[in-house]
Amino acid sequence: MLVVAVAVATDDAAALSRDLLASPTATAVLERRCGGPIRAEVDRTAHKDPTPEQRVRLGVGPDERVVYRSVVLSCAGVALSVAENWYVPSRLTPEMNAALEQGDTPFGAVIRPLHPHRKPLEQVLSGVAPYVLRHRALVLDGEGRALAEVVENYTAAVLR
Repeated sequence: MLVVAVAVATDDAAALSRDLLASPTATAVLERRCGGPIRAEVDRTAHKDPTPEQRVRLGVGPDERVVYRSVVLSCAGVALSVAENWYVPSRLTPEMNAALEQGDTPFGAVIRPLHPHRKPLEQVLSGVAPYVLRHRALVLDGEGRALAEVVENYTAAVLR
């Protein structure tokens, strides 16, 4: 019976992965699955510099500002995803930057007016305990310009 439960969870994680690959943002997928608004619980003390490889993928030089945002995305108090985001504030509006720096709105919701889409970099369906799925992606605007690199770890709660 345990084998069946693991197989179902793996199938559900694979379906979630397909949903993420087909959606412009992870926030949109989580909103559909939750049926309500998603809240970003931001760790404002966290900081990680982008790697040189991330700077290349983002198309920024060594001196351009890249902001790190560590969040738990939740719905009705239930954690659905633990995510890291390195974004380029110069490619966002002042209002978007203020919302990200001061609020609890998910990145995907804030940048929705820029017509974002995702370019997948990595999907891991197993071996990321305690998570059921990990996605790493570039988030691009409607013109194909990189806005952010994200690493998203999904909890089993998102499969329910």
